[in-house]
This record gives sequence, C-alpha cells and structure tokens, in this order.
Amino acid sequence: MRASRSLHQRGFTLVELVVVIVVLGILSVGTVRFLRDASDGYASSTRRAELGSNARLAVERLSRDLRTALPNSVRVVGACIEYVPVVAASTYQAIPVAMSAASFKAAPLTAVGALANVRVAVHPDDPSTLYPLSVPGAISPSATFSAPDASNTITVTLAASHRFAAESAQKRFFVVATPISYCVDAGRLFRYQSYGFLAVQPAPAALPAAQPQRAVVADALVAGGAPFTYTGASENRNAVVKVTLAFASSGDRVDIDHLVQLRNVP
Repeated sequence: MRASRSLHQRGFTLVELVVVIVVLGILSVGTVRFLRDASDGYASSTRRAELGSNARLAVERLSRDLRTALPNSVRVVGACIEYVPVVAASTYQAIPVAMSAASFKAAPLTAVGALANVRVAVHPDDPSTLYPLSVPGAISPSATFSAPDASNTITVTLAASHRFAAESAQKRFFVVATPISYCVDAGRLFRYQSYGFLAVQPAPAALPAAQPQRAVVADALVAGGAPFTYTGASENRNAVVKVTLAFASSGDRVDIDHLVQLRNVP
C-alpha cells in the first residue's frame, strides 16, 4: 500500500517541464507566424484589389474622355496628354472657305441641351493649326446655335468672322469645347480643364492648380516610362493612344498597359 501511494503522488520532473515549455514555445511561434502570414496575405490581397480598382477607374475615365477627342487633336509631351473634346456634331450646307463670314447654315445638332463656350471645327487634318486657332484654320471663334427654322435648318453664328482652311468631304462639322489635359505629376494622375487654347502644349506648372479646373483622378502612381504614347492614324487603321501606368502601395504593384482607339475621319 505504501508503494502504491508513493506512485500516485509522483509529479513532473524538471526535465519534463522544460520539454513541455519548449514544445509549447515552438507551437506558439508557429501559430503566431501562421496568423501573421495569413494577416499579411489578406492585407496584401486587399491592397492589390484596391490598387486594381483605382487603376481600372482611372483608365476607364481616361479612355472615355479620349474617345471624344477631335480627330488629329491629340498631342503628347512628357507625362501629359492633351486633346480637344467633341461635344456634338452635324452637317453644314456651306461654310466660309474662300472669304470670311460670321455665320453659316447647318442641320440640327445631335447634342441635347444648350451648348455654351464652344467652337466649330471643320476638317481638322493639320494638328499644327488647331491649338493656335489660325485663320484660315479648322477651329472657329466661339459659336452659338439657333433653333431649327421651318425648313429644319439652324444658323451657326460665330463671335467673329472666320474662314475655314478646307471643306469636309462629308460636309461634317464638330462642336468642340476647350482642351483637356491629363498629366502624371508627383505620384498622381490629374485632369485639367477650362484653361483655353494654347499654341504650345502646357506642362503641369502652366496648368490650373485649383479645383474645379484641376481634379485628382488617381494616386499611388510610381515613376516609370512615358505614361502616354500617341500613334497617328493611317489609311488602314485608327489613331491609338497607349496608356502605361504603374500603381504601388506597401510593396504591392499593379501595372496597366491599355490601348485607346480614336476616331479617324476628320
């Protein structure tokens, strides 16, 4: 009986306690590392998803805007791309080409609602004459539009007499607003508007610095190659803008290569 009682009262030895502590320590380290890796992986996936979402939104907005570009109006310098947006289009009966005039007749516009601070563009085939607003040239002074008359014809009235450089083969004219620029600057993609026609393409320092003329489209961009590359139209293909952007955050990175086809017929 004494031997049995002594056997039941026997506890852990020091070596057993040390072994248990070591095993528990190893298990704890492994568990903590597993939880940390899982947490880091989730955070990384979340960051990549957020970067991808921001990149898609930026590229979709940029693509949608560029598709409204007046033919041959896109120009690229450095990290900036500029274009003249088309807001409406129609056909004309006759335009002043040989002599200047302050109005002409046209078919009703396809635009809905009032048009303000706009100009008329006809046969924009020479980019060098668009932004300086040359006379004769493809882009007119500011224009206003009458309501259709009994013969379903409108009168386009120009703020000053103008002479267009050439006729359009389809007698098409475009109604255009002031130029828009997108620039990558200081890790952000900015959109600039309402700064007027400038003969020389402006850099970010020469563009508006406050809202609403300047808006942030995306951030977390990293330096890389040229963000915008423009290839002009040819007889068998449309003009193309290649957009190359890289977004990064906390070691995660998303690279975007996107092509935007532009209208080809002036």
